[in-house]
This record gives sequence, structure tokens and C-alpha cells, in this order.
Amino acid sequence: MMMKKYKMEKDLGIGTEVGYSRNVEIAKKSPALAAMNRKFRMIHVLSTLHEFVPIWLAMHSWYLSSKLDL
Repeated sequence: MMMKKYKMEKDLGIGTEVGYSRNVEIAKKSPALAAMNRKFRMIHVLSTLHEFVPIWLAMHSWYLSSKLDL
């Protein structure tokens, strides 16, 4: 996915500058880039949740186990 997005940005002449503002301007004109950005954002959010949920579960389990009276 990331390589497809990189290739599309390269074909449109963007992606080498720092920041997101240029991408937003071009995405308003290019529906293909706008769709690619939406899909990339969705995958990025799911990936981030995939990383944070196990950490949260471990912390919550540790908290609950500290409340046990053995």
C-alpha cells in the first residue's frame, strides 16, 4: 500500500517535501490520490490500534492483578 502511494505521489510530482499540505492540495484535484489517502489512513489507524490494544490489556491486567487479595 505504501509503495503504491509513493508511486502515485511521485507520478504527481509530490512527496519529496516535508509536510502534508501539498498532498492535500493535489488530493482535491485527484480523486485517485484522495481515495489512496483515505485507505492509507484507515490502514494506519488499524495498525496503531493493533499495537496499542495489547499494551493497554497488559496494563489493565497488571492493575487488576494488583487488586487481588491473596
